[in-house]
Amino acid sequence: MKIISVFILLIYWSIMITAPVMSKNSVKNQDKDLKIFSSF
Repeated sequence: MKIISVFILLIYWSIMITAPVMSKNSVKNQDKDLKIFSSF
């Protein structure tokens, strides 16, 4: 049971750390797309 709870905590923390990074990358990609569209 302890191993399972540790495993869940690891998954939770990995999501908490990677989610903001992924959202920043998606925002940057949207900015690039907007610049490409506005250049036409």
